[in-house]
Amino acid sequence: MLENFAAAIELVATVQNLIFACLGIVLGFLFGALPGIGGNVAIGLLIPFTYYLDPVVGIVCLLAIGKGTSFGGSIPAILLNMPDTSQASFTAIDGHQLTQQGKPKKALHTALYASVIGDLFSDIVLLLVAAPIAAVALKVGPPEYAAIVLFALLIIGAMVGSSPIKGMISTGFGLLIGTVGRDLFTAKARFTFDIPNLDDGFAIVPILLGLLVFSEAFVQLRKEVAGGHEEIALAGMDRAQGGERLKLSEVWGLLPTILRSGAIGTFVGATPGLGATVGAFLSYLTAKRLSKPEDKIGQGGLKGIAAAEAGNSAGTGANLIPLVTLGIPGNIEAALVLGAFMIHGLTPGPFLMEQQGPLLYAIFMSLIVANLLLISMGFGFIHIARYALAIDKRVLFPVILLVATIGVYATTRQIFDVGVMYAFGVLGYVMRRAGFSPLPMLIAFLLGPLLEDGVRRAMIMSGGSPMIFVERPISLVFVLLAALTLAAMIWRGVKNRKQAAQEAQEAMNSVGD
Repeated sequence: MLENFAAAIELVATVQNLIFACLGIVLGFLFGALPGIGGNVAIGLLIPFTYYLDPVVGIVCLLAIGKGTSFGGSIPAILLNMPDTSQASFTAIDGHQLTQQGKPKKALHTALYASVIGDLFSDIVLLLVAAPIAAVALKVGPPEYAAIVLFALLIIGAMVGSSPIKGMISTGFGLLIGTVGRDLFTAKARFTFDIPNLDDGFAIVPILLGLLVFSEAFVQLRKEVAGGHEEIALAGMDRAQGGERLKLSEVWGLLPTILRSGAIGTFVGATPGLGATVGAFLSYLTAKRLSKPEDKIGQGGLKGIAAAEAGNSAGTGANLIPLVTLGIPGNIEAALVLGAFMIHGLTPGPFLMEQQGPLLYAIFMSLIVANLLLISMGFGFIHIARYALAIDKRVLFPVILLVATIGVYATTRQIFDVGVMYAFGVLGYVMRRAGFSPLPMLIAFLLGPLLEDGVRRAMIMSGGSPMIFVERPISLVFVLLAALTLAAMIWRGVKNRKQAAQEAQEAMNSVGD
């Protein structure tokens, strides 16, 4: 481990790494401060261009975007009561009340400190636990790995989106898309329809940008067209320049709340499928239950802001724990980072930790450096936030679509892949309109080949007997967990259907009466 640290320091301590970390933080802040957009769009847009960068520099830049977004999203939530994400809504509860009380600067400073410290907590946990978990993961064979991936896909499909059934349909479609191309073992063409461009399957970048960036741009543009362009009242932004500053003694008093919320957010972030919203909610709820009347959580209390922001931001580093140790992304940001790894020819998982330890530790250490950059740059962001909010979405999103198109072509040099991006953009838009989340499909597309490889290798090991998945303890545990997840989904679906039928019957009876 010490050798990895020494080699990682040489990779981290470069001017290029610092410049792109700063660039990522700035982009994350700008996109996070724009209500309704979010940093995932910025990450998706930048992925194609990281192809031309050193892997450490490119991936750190993408992760720095996530850090900037975590804090940037708190600014419209606090000053304008316009949270751009569900997790930012918990920050808005106390943050906007403080703004109305004439203390916006104190609220923003609290959000900044909590975001940085919570994120730093998760980065340190990542640094400490990644290698031990990867060492354990190295001991699992194809049956165990296949069972773990299957369980992760079921969890993500069940918990992401408007309903478990829709999540599983999305997951199944992603697995189907992942089979397009040459068979992993026989090299025979599958579902290529004699299209030469599909011999190697769908490229990662067009799928990523189409499902996540293009579809989101279509959704936001439709809102602008259907609802009419709404000018944001920026007068409230001027109030960020005044009011009380957060005192050092107050920061010290908030530290227990921040660390507790950081621990909650780290645990939640390391669990695939839960996400930052759950982390922010549990952290805020815990802080409120443990609060005293003088804390005034829910009425403009600093601890409420600190808990929500720390719980939200702690997921940035924690999301990488299952990704780098098992190769399993747990949310959109991690899925995008997985795509970035893959376009550099790197497959996250226990073998990557063993083979590319210095590279991964360089990324981990760069995350800590990025946090220090964020705390030093964050105070300046507060003063320029009004300019980010003033950007017209009717201009921004066409530019985003153009940049995405250029990025795809620059990566693959194929017009076919540009068409693939457009097609999956339309598909992602239709899915969102129908209540299907594109995330389970994307993750299933990325993990499908790994699942297939694990299953087929396990069957070869057993001579074609599927009993190998229940004869080995670790795989048996995850197979049982997968079965319980399916059973819970079915039971929940039946229960919801019965409840809906009962409510419909009661409504008909009331109309008859």
